[in-house]
Order: sequence, then C-alpha cells, then structure tokens
Amino acid sequence: MSFAQLVYWAVAASSVVLIAGTVHTRRATPSPRTVLVEADSQDLWDNAFLAGGPGRVADAAIAGMHGDGRLAIGGPGTVTARRPAVSHDPVESAVLEALVRTPGGSLTRLRPTVMRSAAVQQIGDRLADRGLLRRPETGRRWRQLARLQIGACMCVFFLGIFQSVTGALDDGAPQYPQNMPFVLKVTPAVFAGIFVGTLCRSAVRRRITKAGKRALKQFRAANRAAVTGPADRSAALTVAVGGVAVLVDRVLRDHLLEAQRAAAGSATAAAVSSTGPGADWSAAGDTGGTWCGSGS
Repeated sequence: MSFAQLVYWAVAASSVVLIAGTVHTRRATPSPRTVLVEADSQDLWDNAFLAGGPGRVADAAIAGMHGDGRLAIGGPGTVTARRPAVSHDPVESAVLEALVRTPGGSLTRLRPTVMRSAAVQQIGDRLADRGLLRRPETGRRWRQLARLQIGACMCVFFLGIFQSVTGALDDGAPQYPQNMPFVLKVTPAVFAGIFVGTLCRSAVRRRITKAGKRALKQFRAANRAAVTGPADRSAALTVAVGGVAVLVDRVLRDHLLEAQRAAAGSATAAAVSSTGPGADWSAAGDTGGTWCGSGS
C-alpha cells in the first residue's frame, strides 16, 4: 500500500469514527428525571445564558443596571457605580462585587469577571440539570479527535508540499497523470478530513439541547418586543432577547461590543478546563470543559 493510499484510509476511518461519535453526542438526551418542562426556565438570566452563554448574561446585567442609572459607563469604557448601587438578584450582586475588584472599572476586565462569577456559572449548571444544556465536558473526546484530525491533515498537506519539492516520499508506484506530485494525490483526502473535522467540532461545541431550543424560542416569542416587565429590566431584557447589537443606546452598545471583541481576542488564553458542578462555562475557546459562548 502506498503512502497516499494510507492517507486516504486513515482519513476515512477517522472521519467515520468522528461522525458517529458526534451524532451520538448530539442525539444523547439527559435523563428524564432531570428534564423539566420548558416553562420552568422562563427566567431572564436563564434565557440569556441559553441564547449566548455567560457573556450574554454579563452583557444583559450590565446593560440593565446602566439603563436604570445604577451604573455609569464613560470615557474609554470605564464603569462606575452610582449611589445607591443596590442589587436585585445574585447576578447583579456579582456585577457590583466584580466592579469593586476591577481596578479602574475597565469594562473589558469587568465583563469576564462577571462571566466567571459563581452566580453566572451556576446558571449553566442549573440549566444542565434541567436538560436544557449539555455540560462543558460533554463530547470532549470528539472535540479532541476533531482537532487531531484537522492538525494531522494539515501536516500531511505540508508534508506533501515538501515531498513535491524533494521527492522524499516517492514510493515508486505508477502515477497518473505522469509525475503527479504527491501533494495533489492526497489533497482530496486532506481537504475532506479538514472539512469533516471542522464540521464535527462545531457540532459538538454547541451546548444547547432540543429542549433548550424550545425554551429559548418560547421566551423570545413571549418577549419579542423586549419591552415587557419592570422598566428597570427593559435594557437587560433587550440584550437577553436580541444581544448587544440591538441596543438603542449607541454609546453603551459600542462599549459592550468593544468588550466582546477584547474577550474574543483572549479567549484561548482564558480557557480553563474543569468538570462537574461548577465547571467553567465562560471561556469562548474549545479547550476541555469550557463554554463555547453560543447557545443558539
């Protein structure tokens, strides 16, 4: 068997195993005893977490507290608390506590601190217990296999380029067309392996279950205008339903979007692996048990 044929067989075998594992993970449903009806999850923070993970919860809380005057955001994204800065629930308490621990009140530092707070992390654990989310560690082996397959295919591709220049892997087998470079012979397998690996990794990273999607759809339908509920929570509701991009306050929107971009730039370094209750749902990377940042 030539080296090129070995590449095709290896990619095919790895892809079959990866697809089977990904499909099994996506179809796996939580134990019926832990699944609650979707109506029990109609809470603002729960649905913000379902829609966009802990980042959406942090954005919604900051926007809501800014909207009712408890927080002020000015200058280069500097957050300050106005008196009296009281909290109405554990998530808002986490915002105020994080602000005290954030030197200078930088929004780009405040936001990830809120995301990793116990109050926000426990939302993910609670939703996972209800069967609306998969825990961060679910499908870890398939994420690792997908990364391995993508990396191996890229290595084979560059190895093929090297061989095309040096002839180091010339196995003496008949070539068609004549003198076809090794890199061209393995290119279809390489790109197929990268495509399958990328697709499966993306599918496994999505945490929200079918029950979670139904709950989120119901919440969005019930709050489509994002204007219901107490006035001091309207900005929080707007972000929970539609994200930061739909905020009317341009200054607040720009500051929060800048904080999101800063977090995206450091997501890989911030990723932390953990399992079980209290697992880190915050990081936007794809390392171990981290939350991927998107629930929908």
